[in-house]
Amino acid sequence: MSHVDRSPRRLRQALDAVVYSVAVTGVVFAFGTVVSFAVGAGLVGVKYTLFLVGLLLFGYGTLQLRPKRPWDVNKTDDEVEIVRRDGEDSKQSIGSREETAFQSTVQRIPPLSHYSIPPEERLSPGVKLFISSLAVLGTSFAMEAVFGVGV
Repeated sequence: MSHVDRSPRRLRQALDAVVYSVAVTGVVFAFGTVVSFAVGAGLVGVKYTLFLVGLLLFGYGTLQLRPKRPWDVNKTDDEVEIVRRDGEDSKQSIGSREETAFQSTVQRIPPLSHYSIPPEERLSPGVKLFISSLAVLGTSFAMEAVFGVGV
């Protein structure tokens, strides 16, 4: 029996979300560092980049958390037809998630490489983006409040 089988699912989901958030924060920090130092803004520019990208991720993650409506609206020239999504076809697609290249890369970062979780059991991308936005905003705040950048 491997480590994956003995670990509780919620713990692996939390680990996946934390590693994903750290990876997103690292990518945003690296991007902000390159751009900020290229234009001569230094660490203050990195802090502002983290804040702006964190704010955008917060909004996008929040939008991704909205539930999908349980119906589709089909409009034709003459009428509007409302179709429920609870048919056989939609039941099979519930829970299936495609993995992006970024998520696939994050899955190779230790400790996720040892405690991986299938895509359909992970937290939704919206939840992970929302958590990542808080990590990015927290890093921006820490740069100012803890390290005194731009004060």
